[in-house]
Amino acid sequence: MVRKALALAAIVAAFSFCCQAQADQIDVNWDGGGNYNDWDEANNWDPNVVPNNGTDTYAVTINAGTGEVHVGLRQRSTIDQLDCYGEVDLVMGPHDWQNEPVELILVEPNGLTNYGDLEIDELEIIGIVTNWAMLELWEVEIDGDLYNLAGAVIVAESENDVEGDLQNDGTLIIIHASDLLVDRNIRNTELIQLFDGECASYEIFDNNSTGVIKGFGVLFAEQLLHNKGEIYAYGGSLAVASEGGLINDGVLGNHPLSSLHIKPTADVNNNGTIKVNAGGVAFDCNLSNEPNATISLLGGILAATSITQAADANFAGFGGISVEDEILIESGAKIQLTGPTNIVGDVEIGENATLEISDGTTLITGQTTCNNGTIHMIGGRVICQGGFTNNDCNIIWEPGIYTNMADFNLDGTVNFKDFADFANTWLWRANWY
Repeated sequence: MVRKALALAAIVAAFSFCCQAQADQIDVNWDGGGNYNDWDEANNWDPNVVPNNGTDTYAVTINAGTGEVHVGLRQRSTIDQLDCYGEVDLVMGPHDWQNEPVELILVEPNGLTNYGDLEIDELEIIGIVTNWAMLELWEVEIDGDLYNLAGAVIVAESENDVEGDLQNDGTLIIIHASDLLVDRNIRNTELIQLFDGECASYEIFDNNSTGVIKGFGVLFAEQLLHNKGEIYAYGGSLAVASEGGLINDGVLGNHPLSSLHIKPTADVNNNGTIKVNAGGVAFDCNLSNEPNATISLLGGILAATSITQAADANFAGFGGISVEDEILIESGAKIQLTGPTNIVGDVEIGENATLEISDGTTLITGQTTCNNGTIHMIGGRVICQGGFTNNDCNIIWEPGIYTNMADFNLDGTVNFKDFADFANTWLWRANWY
């Protein structure tokens, strides 16, 4: 009987101890004023405790009100979650220069949530970060996912790393000589602006159908870059690189006086639209314009290793085209050029394919080969400077809307000079006789 009583007492004591040791979550609010004050000083908090999980855990709120507060972390701290309101600077320090960033560990899925104007400097955030308003990152490591919600803005300065996924439904700005490197996936549904910065995914970079990426700098995807929205070079040169390939179902282009440089490790099949304004779009690979896709040449230069135009694809405009190998117009396909256009490279016109020239002169510096295809000139001229091979080519001349067909040199008058220019261009230089 005595043994049973002692055993029961031991069980009750153990249960009582466990109840006392069970952690309570304490709500803690910043009360340290607006100066650079230390996270690790209890009198900066209400209640007067240093939030660092142990027997008790902490849900922390920093509310700047109408002012601005600066909170410095000197050492690793673990809390359940952190909510920030107003203008808050969360930094390493104060006045604490270390080789490695200080860690702030967030245990709960809520992680760090920003509802105000939050700047994070030289910290490692371990947990999920969600931005509802304005978030500035300066040399920050986020060991978790980063969510930028609709209407919110993130500005990245210097070197920043995200070890999880990045979901951008707001505006992401990467400024001069800065980067945001994401270890996993990037999904953009709104706006990414680069001002000589870099945005990189080491898995898949998915630009959604509503997503816009523009500016100058570098976009990179290690596994795959899938563009379903719009990517534009603006204000300089934008390099788009992928070690696993690029799929374009959206728009790739450049604003005037800017250049878009596509650098995948595999060839690109265009299933969307490529817009080439004054400036240029260059592919360091073979480019295939697939059925129902579009290439619009709007006074700029389109460059690629080679270009293949498929049947039912659209390719029209004026400007410049440069290829290392050739432009192949496949059977049943058509390329429509107008105005002054220069083609640097060879051109092959397949069976039942058409090269159409309207109201202007097109100069082809390489070899032009027509295999049972058609060269259709509507008030336009084509000069095959590199030579012409006629394999049952159907050559059609007809007056254009703005020119007299007999005015071969386009000087506004019809005379013997036109016949001389025609003979020099087609009979002797192009070896077409």
